[in-house]
Amino acid sequence: MCRPDSSKKQNTNSNGVLTILNSVVSISLLVYTIGFIFFRIGELVPLYYTYRSECIAAIIGSSILRFTLSSRVEKYMLHIVSLRIIALIYVLDHHAIKPLPDINNSLYTGKTVVITGGNSGVGYETARQLSVNYGTHVIMGCRSEIKCIKAANAINNEIIVTKSNGSVTPMIIDLANLDSVKSFATQLEGRKVDVLFNNAGYAPVDKSSVNDMGLNPAFNDMHLAHFYLTEQLLKEHPILRVVYTSSGTHHCCALPFAFVPSFVLELLPNIHRPGCIDDEYLSTGIRSPNDAAAYFSCKLANVLHATQIPRHHPHATSVAIDLGWVGTSIQPWMQTQLSPTSLGLMRSANVGVLPMINAILSTDDELLDGLSEGRKLSDGGIIMNTLGRTEEALTYGHWIHANLTRERMIEVADKLWDESVKILKANGY
Repeated sequence: MCRPDSSKKQNTNSNGVLTILNSVVSISLLVYTIGFIFFRIGELVPLYYTYRSECIAAIIGSSILRFTLSSRVEKYMLHIVSLRIIALIYVLDHHAIKPLPDINNSLYTGKTVVITGGNSGVGYETARQLSVNYGTHVIMGCRSEIKCIKAANAINNEIIVTKSNGSVTPMIIDLANLDSVKSFATQLEGRKVDVLFNNAGYAPVDKSSVNDMGLNPAFNDMHLAHFYLTEQLLKEHPILRVVYTSSGTHHCCALPFAFVPSFVLELLPNIHRPGCIDDEYLSTGIRSPNDAAAYFSCKLANVLHATQIPRHHPHATSVAIDLGWVGTSIQPWMQTQLSPTSLGLMRSANVGVLPMINAILSTDDELLDGLSEGRKLSDGGIIMNTLGRTEEALTYGHWIHANLTRERMIEVADKLWDESVKILKANGY
């Protein structure tokens, strides 16, 4: 008589454990999914625009699967199906990105690429892949001489092992000091330079004081110094290709207002847009301490500068690239053992730089692929999304809806250019 009760009790306990386990797995998957969407949004949006029919089919199929599975066993099996996120991560990292140029193409051997911030993160990995895989000569511009030499030695050792034709040369440049930028450019005089990769950047400390020139330090380091370096190199290399590490954060200027009716924006023309560049920012913002939107403003400045380079230098080409979230050392929490990169939530550097490799090595015709017919690179700089595909800058719908049309932003880009030149001249550069 006791055995049935005992068996029933065991079943009840077993069901309770399974229920708790099911809840834990469900919550874990939910948290992981939220994290995945947060860190990969910069890849998911262009993925949808590029493979719209496939994405719609996948969403419909997943929805049908979710609402048709009802039995207990099938619900548990749903957790296994939910691991499709891992499959999606694999697709994003290995198949969705535009294929890289052929490593056996001898055209890349002998090409010289200058990279700022070349001793770590995106800059280091780009230098490594270019020199080791493609045989290019890379000039690594770094602030720290010790770190620069160490990074260059590591890559050169790999070059020796792989018997590549590439090479790496360390050079010092401190973007916080325009004299250092000038010295760096002077040392490059007489050398062959094909590509300038304006990569160096950092996460600005909020409310850090203005620099010796009375400028916002983030604006000086991430925009003005690169602007000055670009102008110096273009004097000797008019057909230079300029590549920028941009960021999807520049969209923060428009995103908070993507769903605000246009007539409301017209009634509130001075409404604060975080990370935006406007007349007020150009007059006072660039001369103020950093704020929470300093990084966003600088990345928008990079995009605006890239759009204008061919307009002022018709033989040059320029590309600003949104790399999405890439695991680097720019933030301390990215360096932890259990980081978003190790969990697959964020791209690793060796995958994240693939669009950069495309931007640096692609031919002009390849860069024009996907743009409107008759488009010329001399018509203005372009952007490259996280999948390595080129697009026109500032053309996403939320920019237009936020009353920030491309034409209006090009006017802002002109003002940013003029103000940058004015500041440089006022300080003897």
